[in-house]
Amino acid sequence: MDRIRVGFIGTGGFPNIFFFPQLAMHPVENVAVCDVVEERALDAQRRFGFAAAYTDFHDMLDREKLDAIFVAIGGQAHYEVARELLPRRIPLYLQKPPSSTSAQATELAALAAEHDCLCHVGFNLRYSVAHRRAREIIAEPSFGPPSLVIFRYGLMQPGTWHSAMSEQHIHAYDSILDIGGPITGVRAMLGRADEPRSYAAALKLASGAAGTINFTSGQSDSKEFTYFEVTGGGQNFLTCHDFDLLYRRGGAGAADEVYSRGNYGHLPNLQWLGYHGDVANFLAAVQGIEEDQSPVASTIPTMALCEEVYKQLREDGAPE
Repeated sequence: MDRIRVGFIGTGGFPNIFFFPQLAMHPVENVAVCDVVEERALDAQRRFGFAAAYTDFHDMLDREKLDAIFVAIGGQAHYEVARELLPRRIPLYLQKPPSSTSAQATELAALAAEHDCLCHVGFNLRYSVAHRRAREIIAEPSFGPPSLVIFRYGLMQPGTWHSAMSEQHIHAYDSILDIGGPITGVRAMLGRADEPRSYAAALKLASGAAGTINFTSGQSDSKEFTYFEVTGGGQNFLTCHDFDLLYRRGGAGAADEVYSRGNYGHLPNLQWLGYHGDVANFLAAVQGIEEDQSPVASTIPTMALCEEVYKQLREDGAPE
């Protein structure tokens, strides 16, 4: 196909910042957009050049010929809409989280397999420059076996603990699995201060490394809200401050590698933060020229880790 005919379900703040502005960078035709609030659908149609606007996605699917569908309306709604869309066998992009539970994600993976339908989940950090390069560095024999993996995430959005974890912190759960590999044990601990809110979890990784994930609402998200480090053999050390990566090679005189975005302030950088690569991989998978790097089945361990940490925090006294 020359141009991929796409439809969007959901026109909230996230698509307007991270999805719609990049469409001109991809081989797509903006066929239709849908939102239950008509004014928002019409505004997206006008601003981003969609041919049609709808308030009911059933109408959109019945009237339009689409090659791919994007959905960005929230975890539980993603699950409910995906259950209807997957049997139609139209390649589907779900913004994270794909569902509210790992059981629901497992159900969606089974549905996707049953109907032979591409179902991609948008975890943009998998496609960020820092995470991609980190995976390459860790895979090099010279890096040596990782002994310690640390992640810190500083954003705890307003609302419930569950919403903060399932909508935001899930990025960190997915990232440590993506970079560190499978986890065989977890012990979560709740911070006792009322403000800022915080918690941490100690991890056992299947690779033999130890790890921690740490969360606090006390950091400025306009300066740094995500951080990770990996220590390997031979004194090699990899660290990433808010998407700027530094690789310190062990040994006297060994040259370091530095990856810095260099953009002004904290303005969204769609390429550096992985949003562009995420969408590009989905569309390439639709065309059959790349393997999907984020199928819904790959997100089941992420959802399960989130559930386990939340369960332990609730047992430790965290509110819902």
